[in-house]
Amino acid sequence: MKKKRALIFFVGIIILFCIAAFRLLELQIFQHKKYLKLAQENASRTTQIVAPRGIVYDTNGKVLLKNQPVFSVIISDHKLPADSEPVIRRLAEVIGTPYEEIIEKLKKKKLSYQYGNIKVATDLPLSTVTHLKEIQDQLPGVEVVCTPLRLYPYKSTGIHVLGYVGEIGQRELEQLKSKGYRLGDLIGKGGVEKTYDEYLRGVSGGEKVEVDASGRPVRHIETLEPKLGNDLVLTLDFDLQQAVEEAMKDYKGAVVVLDPRSGAVLAMASHPSYDPAEEWGKIDQKYHPFMNRALSAYPPGSVFKVVTLPAALQEQVTTASEHIFCRGTYRLGSRVARCWLGRGHGSIGPAEGLVWSCDVVFYELGKRLGPDRMHAYARKFGLGSTTGIDLPGERAGLIPSSAWKKEVLKEPWYEGDSINMGIGQGFIQVTPLQMASLYGYIATGKRFKPYVVKEIRDKNGEIIVKNEPQPMGDVPVSPEIWKLVRDSLVEVVKRGTGVAAYVPGLPAGGKTGTAENPGRPHAWFVCFAPANEPEIVISSFVEHGEHGDQAPAYVARDILK
Repeated sequence: MKKKRALIFFVGIIILFCIAAFRLLELQIFQHKKYLKLAQENASRTTQIVAPRGIVYDTNGKVLLKNQPVFSVIISDHKLPADSEPVIRRLAEVIGTPYEEIIEKLKKKKLSYQYGNIKVATDLPLSTVTHLKEIQDQLPGVEVVCTPLRLYPYKSTGIHVLGYVGEIGQRELEQLKSKGYRLGDLIGKGGVEKTYDEYLRGVSGGEKVEVDASGRPVRHIETLEPKLGNDLVLTLDFDLQQAVEEAMKDYKGAVVVLDPRSGAVLAMASHPSYDPAEEWGKIDQKYHPFMNRALSAYPPGSVFKVVTLPAALQEQVTTASEHIFCRGTYRLGSRVARCWLGRGHGSIGPAEGLVWSCDVVFYELGKRLGPDRMHAYARKFGLGSTTGIDLPGERAGLIPSSAWKKEVLKEPWYEGDSINMGIGQGFIQVTPLQMASLYGYIATGKRFKPYVVKEIRDKNGEIIVKNEPQPMGDVPVSPEIWKLVRDSLVEVVKRGTGVAAYVPGLPAGGKTGTAENPGRPHAWFVCFAPANEPEIVISSFVEHGEHGDQAPAYVARDILK
């Protein structure tokens, strides 16, 4: 029995020895590089040197976003004295930043277990910098450094496309820490600054120092130079962008101008806007200036009729030669729906119904088609889903169906819903960008994914990313029907409801829209030009603009001029 116990004990000792030997082998041989790196990191620290962000250009090479060197104040917490309160209070007094705000930043840094400096103020006036230099001996651990600040040369112009930068938030930091983002980093908060942040931000450098057991620096090891961010070349034409914003200055709404031959966005404006250089607290938030209305969803009204008409012709629920009598009202059971022209259009065909935007014609076509066929065609046009543009915050909008109403509203679909849908009312929601894309398809017979960044270039000028036109799906409608729709849209501008947008010598096709909603109606005008070989599409939307043949048509006309 004793021999058996001794044998078990001996075998156990051998097993433990083998485990220890294997672990030693693993640490010393197999994972040598990993633990050497960890040991080196424990014995050294790197203070960050921020890389300047890349420059943003318009399609013609005009600089839209750049950097400007400014003076900033940083605190190296490992250099602060044990009793740091007097130092921080003196600093707060000089730079005009609340003491509590500086303390909060230092606490966040400690909680993140990050080594290095924390920026507490930026863009300091020279007088403040001079004062800080004079009392430097009273502020151990405090330094004045030169850092890059994002500069917006044209203030609010194009800002919903460009975006702005701000200090990274806690939630963003948690999501992006694995990609090298750190507390205090600047990050894109909107527009291309956000979408392309990883390209624009570059790679920060730093000063690597050896530290003692207390984490205090004892020897400089090396300086790592920052790698500059990549540059963006946009599809925007800045001169056109300025013209668009000038045309929109008196309205709330949005304009999208795109090239229907490629999907390139030539201009995009949302108004009211904001100046990112202005203090946030002074920006009037009443009319939501940070919202990009070009990517937000609204009821379309009659600009949706370009979906109803080809769907009705293709599905053969009407013909180009049919005439429907409009007496100014449309009766459906006990309901009487009105045409915008109270006296009625008389006997009118589908194409002329589009020219004069006759509601009675499209009530009838909506009723004949029903919700699910209209839903299917609208979805093939790209409505009810995002276009995939390379900007944040795009809404999908809504194209209802009978199944949607039953599931969401717990109600059946009524014929009254169908006649509303036929004229672009009811539950439908679309964005100005979607309508620009839709009319671009009607104009050219091709639909492309919209985009705002043409190229990304490194600091040597080499193209590292090039966005090419991406064709989207086709709508199964015959060429003859498309021609009839296009010709009708040209007549809209020549002699129909869109004559307010007519520019002599520049034939265009387009459609007005008045969309009922709480308060005054929204107003739309969407057009393409030149009519025979379209080069641009303009989607003009004015909140509470009442009539599509007024404010939005005037905006489009001014842009066409």
